[in-house]
Amino acid sequence: MEYKDIREEFVKKSGRYDLVNSDWTDNGADFFLNAGQRMLDRRADLEKLEARYYSSIVAGDVYVNTTGLLAILQAWVVDSDGKSRLERCSLEDIRGYYSELSADLDQGQPTYYAPSIVRPYPDTITPSALAAFLDTDGVVASATQASQHFGYNGIFFMPPSDGSYTLEIFGKFGSPVLSATRDGSTWTQTASVWTVNHPDLLIIAALYRMEVFYRNTEGAKDWLGALDLDLMDLDKLRVDQESAEVTQME
Repeated sequence: MEYKDIREEFVKKSGRYDLVNSDWTDNGADFFLNAGQRMLDRRADLEKLEARYYSSIVAGDVYVNTTGLLAILQAWVVDSDGKSRLERCSLEDIRGYYSELSADLDQGQPTYYAPSIVRPYPDTITPSALAAFLDTDGVVASATQASQHFGYNGIFFMPPSDGSYTLEIFGKFGSPVLSATRDGSTWTQTASVWTVNHPDLLIIAALYRMEVFYRNTEGAKDWLGALDLDLMDLDKLRVDQESAEVTQME
């Protein structure tokens, strides 16, 4: 289902025609639809929310950052000789074991990883100011966009890479921001797993978020109950798929 049609249906179901313009472009509806989508991303254990992120790393690298990453499931390094899964450890353990600065450590194929801490403090620190300090691997700073780091997550790995690899992150990633703009008769739209596969759930989630913002407790409770029933069914499908004909490889 196209997003512009989902927006139109949301407006009709809510009765809030003031949330769109006369040509059905956005006048506030997208706020609730995107809020509902973010809630679905957090709440649902949906296979289509999982994705594989690829990054090229070179000798000396010890981290990879990216936007949109909600949860890390696996990390792998790949080169022409094959692929190897990194072992997840706590950040504290990795930093304790590899206690020297990364530039002073022996390089090798990355073996261990941990979710990294990318936020500096103060939040507005610039790259030039950050460069005055040691042990800043993975910290995100920007000279033009203060607090840019809030949109990033990443992994910190050890030992430092000894060459060129593809680092592959299996993770749960947030859905793209929904929008539909119009130029004459031509629409430019975004799509997500929710618009394509579950537009009804997206509308219900948006209606729930609208009731929450307007402090309608009973209305919010009704929408949340309907939403949770559908999400429970999706969870059952996930369990069915993961449990079907599973054989342990030797």
